[in-house]
Amino acid sequence: MMYSYTYIEKEILKSYRDKLNESKKPSEIQEIFSKSVLTLLSKITEELGDYEINDLKLDPVKDQKYEMSEKMKKDPRISYLMKESDLPSIIERMAKEAANRYSKLVNDDDRAGTFKLSPKRTKQI
Repeated sequence: MMYSYTYIEKEILKSYRDKLNESKKPSEIQEIFSKSVLTLLSKITEELGDYEINDLKLDPVKDQKYEMSEKMKKDPRISYLMKESDLPSIIERMAKEAANRYSKLVNDDDRAGTFKLSPKRTKQI
């Protein structure tokens, strides 16, 4: 039997998207992603609320957009959920959204940087 947690995903999705859209720095995206996935896990079962932000890394350039810490991977409860539920799909969707926002911020920063040339100094007479 497969367990489905899309109802929890829907509960946190609006807030998650709002936070992503409000973020101005690529560095904020990692924290928003990790905190939101940890919120999702703790809503599935309270015992999974023990994890830290660094237990989940966003990896915007890889095919799988996130990486779990060894501590998380070795947790039998998480292993079970990753095999017997739609949790991997949910986390992947969240990671893709975060990765897209991350890329957008990085690319916007690059473009904005080229227009931040210092004004030319005029000689004082």
